[in-house]
Formats: sequence, C-alpha cells, structure tokens
Amino acid sequence: MNNKGQTLYYFLILIMILLMSWAMMLNIGKLIIDRMKMQNTADNIALSLAAQKARTYNAIGGMNYLIGIVLSAAMNPTVIQFPSYSTELIGGLPATMQKVENPLSDIEHSSGKTKKDGVKTIKTTVEALQTAQKAAMLAYIEQIYETLYKNNTGDYNTLVLSMPDAKDLSKPEKYLNLKKNSKGITYLKTVNDICVQQKVHFHFLSSPKFESSEYSWLVEDEDFNEQKIAVMMRKKSTNKKPIFARLLGIEFPSAIVYSAAAPYNVKGSMFPKEERVYTGYDKTIDLFVEASSLLQAILMERAILETKSIPYVGWVIAALGSGFLIEEEARNRIRIAGIKTKDNPIDAYLDAKAGGWAAHLIPYRSPQEDD
Repeated sequence: MNNKGQTLYYFLILIMILLMSWAMMLNIGKLIIDRMKMQNTADNIALSLAAQKARTYNAIGGMNYLIGIVLSAAMNPTVIQFPSYSTELIGGLPATMQKVENPLSDIEHSSGKTKKDGVKTIKTTVEALQTAQKAAMLAYIEQIYETLYKNNTGDYNTLVLSMPDAKDLSKPEKYLNLKKNSKGITYLKTVNDICVQQKVHFHFLSSPKFESSEYSWLVEDEDFNEQKIAVMMRKKSTNKKPIFARLLGIEFPSAIVYSAAAPYNVKGSMFPKEERVYTGYDKTIDLFVEASSLLQAILMERAILETKSIPYVGWVIAALGSGFLIEEEARNRIRIAGIKTKDNPIDAYLDAKAGGWAAHLIPYRSPQEDD
C-alpha cells in the first residue's frame, strides 16, 4: 500500500489557514493604522482651531480694554468736567483757557475762529479698534474654512460640528460666542456759547449731540460657556480593497472618528457678561481725568471771581455760576460713586489678563450625552 502524499492535503489546508490569518492581520492592522492616523488628524484639527480661538480672544479682549480706556478718557462736556466712565456722554475736554490746549479738547467758538476735534478723534480711535477686532475675528473664521478645505480634498470628509448658525459673515462675533454691546455710544460736541474776555479768558459751554454709534465693545453671548470645538472625520470610499476581498467576501468598513478641544482661561473671560454703558475704572485714566477736572475747577473759580467785576449783573451771574458748579460736581460724584460693578471692558480684562487664553483637548461627548 502506497502512503505517499497523505499529509499533502493537511499541509494545503494549513497553508490556506495561515494565508487567511496573515491577510486578516494585515487588513486589521491597516484599519488600526488608518484609524490612528484619522484620530491624530482630528485631534490636531480640533486643537488647532481651539488654539486659534484662544489667540483671537486674547487679541480682541485687549482691544476691548483699549476701547474702554479711550472712552474713559472722555468726559461729560458741561460747564465743568468730571469723569463719566460711561458711554452715555462722550465728549472731549473743553478749552483750558490757556495758551496750550489739551489735545483732546473739543471747542467750537460761536465766532467760528477756533475749532477742536477732540470728540472726532475719540470716535475715530474707537472705530479703528472695532475694525481691528472684526479683522481678527474674520481671520479666525478664515482659518476654520481653510482647515476644512485642506482636510476635505484628500481621503477624508471633515466637519466642525460646533459651527454656529451664521448665514453670513456680517456677525463674525457669533463664531466666538460673543455679541456686540448694543447700548451704543453717544458722542457730544462742546460748543462755546459765550466767550468772555476779562483778565482771564473763559467760556460758557453747551453740549449738543454730535454723533452716535450702534455698539461699543464685545460682551459674552448666551452660549459663551459652550466653548467646545467638536470635529468629525469620515474616511471617503476608495477603490482599495482588503487582501483576499473576493475570496473572503469582505470590504473595509467605513471609519469615523471624533475629537474635541476647547479654549480656556482660569482667570476669567476678558469680556463683560452683560450689556452696560460703564467703561470701567483704570487708575492711570482716573489720575488723568482728575487732573483735568481740577484744572477746570480752578479756572471756573477764577472766571466766577472775574465775573463779579461786571457792572450791575456780575454778582448775580457769579452766584448762579457758583451754584451750578456745586450742583454739577455733586451730581457727577454721586453718579460715579454708584458705579460699583466690575462687569465692564476695563476691569474684565485686568482681572483675566494674567491667565490668558490657551487651549487643550477634552473628551468628546455627543449632544445626547451633553443633554
């Protein structure tokens, strides 16, 4: 009896098993490697967008602070100047009645011989800062779409799941969970009604409305705390087939990965939480305003003394001027003392700047899990 070749069948079966095992290991290994690459790419996209958002917050937060500083340098342009720290009455300093005028003075003689553009300068500066804020926000939005474009031209489809419902770019602040402070700004111009030439040159001033702005600075929107940037990446269908695909009757499954990152600042947001008219408090600006107020008060006192020398009506005018001066000072001091909230662009930035905005990866949670 010839027994040659009896083990050949077992050997061929073993070879087939080994080949299929080898093919399955290679196929599974490819799936694992592809998924790891996809996850790393998704993590990089999410972290990159969160970091860019953090940098944008740092930039526009600083501009918010500068808007508050510029507006705080302006005063309530009535007969005597006192700091307002409010967007309701923004005006330049009146003429100092000296040979050298304050650069922020805003005085227009009824004769038309002298005109200062302090308020216009303040308004132009604020609008330039607002434009810079918009440019920084648009740059962030551009990076979002550029990142999506780069990662949708290869083997993957990429979506940012946390994109806001913004139909156009007219409100770029929506992409950063912010909104405009709709309280606006009222700019006043100081007009010289009466110019009295005595030993001291002084003015009687009125303050008509000059212009107004629809908004002042940026504040937190209702969804500001929802900072998560979620990314989904899906591998496109390709012609690449698994090894022994026909023999085994298999295809590569569709691979989907998720990632999430968020910007954070442990010290605060840098932005006011509510829409207000208060610009905030800064010691440097306060000293500047107080020095200017003191100068105005001294000059007004000198003007009142000179007014007394006017025949017949001098004492009456001086008495009325003194009464108005005392009343105006008391009214402004009471109003300023009542501003105790720190929810304003200056204090919000000063409290949060030490932390600064940064970004890190966070666990991905589906909307159903968040609910």
